[in-house]
Amino acid sequence: MSSQTLGMTGSATTRVLPTRAVFAAIAMTLAWSLLPLGGAAQSSSQPAKASPLEPVAWFVGGTWVSDVKDPQDTSVTHVESVITWAPNHQAIDFLTKFNGQPHYNGFYAYSAATKSIGFYYTSSDGELTIGTATPEADGKTLRQEFDITHTDGRVAHLRSTVVRDGDNAYWFTVFLQKNGEWSPEFKIRYERK
Repeated sequence: MSSQTLGMTGSATTRVLPTRAVFAAIAMTLAWSLLPLGGAAQSSSQPAKASPLEPVAWFVGGTWVSDVKDPQDTSVTHVESVITWAPNHQAIDFLTKFNGQPHYNGFYAYSAATKSIGFYYTSSDGELTIGTATPEADGKTLRQEFDITHTDGRVAHLRSTVVRDGDNAYWFTVFLQKNGEWSPEFKIRYERK
């Protein structure tokens, strides 16, 4: 880099800035942008602020798999879910494949307005699902309420639970309402590979 700066047209201007001063200004700007609002760095003795997504952060990492047998024709669907932090670390993304083909794509995110964890996903069939995930006090159960909007505009309200079984497995149960009562429709065990 020369000791001159380039003007908007690319031609050299008459103002001369020493190279070290330019680098120092860039370094200070970068350092300032990394500080929290107010310009003061957090003390290293202060614990890091917990993410509001902590109750679902255990999903992140590896590939969750299950082989789901259809009770009517005994066919098997191989399910794989890859769950990762979003690049900005403010959401947890997931992609679920059925027999190697993408089927669900979505994310979990925290809403400061409702103080809840929400989730949103689309299916390969064009359905949109929006719901909330509420952690139980036991630290291993997640209760979910959600609405699936089908491509014809019909909306179905469902519930599900996710119950951790150690660090690398969980049970996923979906409930449908029948005659005013919620009853399990299916239950699947996922394992992290």
